[in-house]
Amino acid sequence: MTAQITIAHSLAEARSQALQAIRAQLRAGQQRIADWTGGALAVSAVPGSGKSTAVAAAVTLAVAHHQLHARRQLVVVTFTRSAAASIKAKIRANLKRAHLPQDSFVVCTLHSLAWRIATRHRDVSGLSLDSQPIAPSRSHRLIRACVERWIGANSRHYQILLEGRQFDGEETERLRRQSVLRTEVLPNLAQTVIHEAKSSGLMPSDLRDLSQTPRRNEADTQFGATPDYDVLSMAAGLYEQYQSLLQQRNFLDYDDMILAALRVLDNDSARQVWQTLVFAVFEDEAQDSSPLQTRLLELLAAEPNSNSLNLVRVGDPNQAINSTFTPADPLFFREFCQQCDQQGRLAEMDQAGRSTQVIMDAANFTLEWVNRRYTKAPPKNTANYSSLILHPSAFPLPFRPQQIHPVAPNDPQPDRNPPPEGGGLELRFPPDVYQSCLLYTSPSPRD
Repeated sequence: MTAQITIAHSLAEARSQALQAIRAQLRAGQQRIADWTGGALAVSAVPGSGKSTAVAAAVTLAVAHHQLHARRQLVVVTFTRSAAASIKAKIRANLKRAHLPQDSFVVCTLHSLAWRIATRHRDVSGLSLDSQPIAPSRSHRLIRACVERWIGANSRHYQILLEGRQFDGEETERLRRQSVLRTEVLPNLAQTVIHEAKSSGLMPSDLRDLSQTPRRNEADTQFGATPDYDVLSMAAGLYEQYQSLLQQRNFLDYDDMILAALRVLDNDSARQVWQTLVFAVFEDEAQDSSPLQTRLLELLAAEPNSNSLNLVRVGDPNQAINSTFTPADPLFFREFCQQCDQQGRLAEMDQAGRSTQVIMDAANFTLEWVNRRYTKAPPKNTANYSSLILHPSAFPLPFRPQQIHPVAPNDPQPDRNPPPEGGGLELRFPPDVYQSCLLYTSPSPRD
């Protein structure tokens, strides 16, 4: 018995030292995440500040502090599979170092998490046994197919689009317009509308209703739009065709996964099952989440029969790289940061070890310059433009004021603030767009 007590004491001491060493390797902003013990926390992090390193350390310390095990897990969510694999490897290494169980956490992409929730409760989510998610390439072919079906069902509308307001009937021009409409304009419209509508919880019928509202029709007339060019009605038709194709082939896209998971978590009994299994949710790259995705995480992170959240969201409120092909917008994460700031639950990671000083200076200058110019001259297409001129402070800034700072000379993490190559920063002014393309595709010392 004495030997067992001695071994247990030695193991506890080794674990304590390992946890202290993991925390000591973090910067000041990263340590704020590591010290999390519960509740909601927003972490505003600049590029290169070590978000995944901080999340991995925070998960390790939370597992130790709350003695988590396989029955209740800490869920880590990120946007891409590569990021999930990287964070998972870091957490496993930390847990091994601290002699902690490896089954106390799970790392996944947001869509794989939604798929797991939806398929576990098919009776609530509405998914059939043979429902299969589609890859982006398959979704692209479905987009083209829905365009062709829409054209077949709306030949008159398509003819109006084809001829436009000025068309002399020349056959070569007709063929060119057909190609552009079928391969570019209509597929792009369909893809954009479907993603935006689904991420907002709108169905094709909702778009139909919006296209027929009197206020919108009056606005169209005021700005010279032709009723035959009703883009929203056209988009609703494309959306309908797309959904019909999905149902016929028992496919669902990534947006459908989120909606199916939300149907599960909106069910009281199913939601309690998941909230009992999940201790907390840590989200990396939170700026890449849409409002519906955020709602999914909030439902999952809520304490059973309580409004309190065990939710840590880490991201950059000033950029969302994936917003070019998803409905993500950093504005949503910025709003979460503001809410947490009012409750004293906002942490900032403003030290970046990735870049040189000249790069950080250029980034800081650009952010301040844009905010300053935007405050002086808000866009004229903004609602209540006249009131903004009188009260510019009421208009939100395009960027959250946040300076990027270099790490300290004694920073505990390696490869900090590397020396610049050449001048460190070069501004190029090509004479035209063609030269700009050449600059990026085939750079040379003479460029």
